[in-house]
Amino acid sequence: MKIKSVTPIWLHVPIPEDRQHHSDFGRVDSFDSTLVRVETESGLVGHGEAKAQVGSVSTNHALGAMIEQELGPQLIGEDARDIARLWDVMYNGVRAHYAIARGHVFPVLGRRGITISAISGIDMALWDILGKSLGAPVWQLLGGRRHTRMPAYASGGWAPVGRIADELQS
Repeated sequence: MKIKSVTPIWLHVPIPEDRQHHSDFGRVDSFDSTLVRVETESGLVGHGEAKAQVGSVSTNHALGAMIEQELGPQLIGEDARDIARLWDVMYNGVRAHYAIARGHVFPVLGRRGITISAISGIDMALWDILGKSLGAPVWQLLGGRRHTRMPAYASGGWAPVGRIADELQS
């Protein structure tokens, strides 16, 4: 199941002014994310998500370029199901053959920040492809269920000091 293409799609959703909030990241006036689309020669498509920064507002140009021009081309023609090895290829770059042969990481310069986010978006898409190819949800591939119920999690903390308790309780 060879990889045919790796495509970043910048999703930019403006937030209406009356729904915007402030946080320690500043005013949040849009939700930005990069949808990563990996297509195989057999027609299976997997999707992942990458973010350029916390707080969601970002241009995502650099993240998209990283996926489209550096990481994606390394994967064309590779077997999409070989997820761990492909992660090593992306993380270690031109030194991947050393890292894989020796069984430890040997990353090229700059494997932090948006590069790790770009790798994770592609990684999610590869897991999505594997799950689709096997007819199984990714949560089962990653070890299965540990609990029948889990409490919900939501982040927040953007309300002014006088209303933060109400916000977090909601």
